[in-house]
Formats: sequence, C-alpha cells, structure tokens
Amino acid sequence: MTMDDRLLTTLEDLKKGGWLVAVLGALGALLRLLLSSETHKAVEWVRRILAGAVMGLLAYFAIHGLIDPVYEAITYSTCGAVANEVVKLITSRIKSRA
Repeated sequence: MTMDDRLLTTLEDLKKGGWLVAVLGALGALLRLLLSSETHKAVEWVRRILAGAVMGLLAYFAIHGLIDPVYEAITYSTCGAVANEVVKLITSRIKSRA
C-alpha cells in the first residue's frame, strides 16, 4: 500500500466515523478545564476546546491504524488535554524567531 493509498483510506475512515476523534480531543480539553481551579472567560474556553479538537485530528492522522483502537482513543483525548500547552509552545517559538 502506497502512502497515497493509505492517506485516501484514512480520509475515508475519517468521513465514516473518524470525526469522533475531534470530539474526543475536545472532551479532553473540556475535562481539563472543568478539573482546573483556574478561571477563564468563555472565549478562552471555546479557544481551548477547539484547540483540543484540532490536536485530536492531528493525532488521528499521525497514528490511525498503527496501534489498538483503545490506545488511539486515549491518545486523542490526551492530545486534547495538552493542546493548550502545545499551542503556546509553538507560538512562542514562532515569535522568538521573528
């Protein structure tokens, strides 16, 4: 199976039900916000939850089909939970180079 075939298969799986990984990532971010004692504005909640969803999708494309489905789901949720720190790290690195 070539890389193009694998990508097409992954995209087909994403359309069938893989979109749930965005939900898992968002739920990971939401859970972290709920368990935190920090207070945030509603805009910050939305931003962090969306970052968790995007991070879950990125993880989907990175590991889909390579490990057991249970571990995949755990990975997607964990990626969502740490998405805020990853986004902060990337933006700080970009700003430091500019």
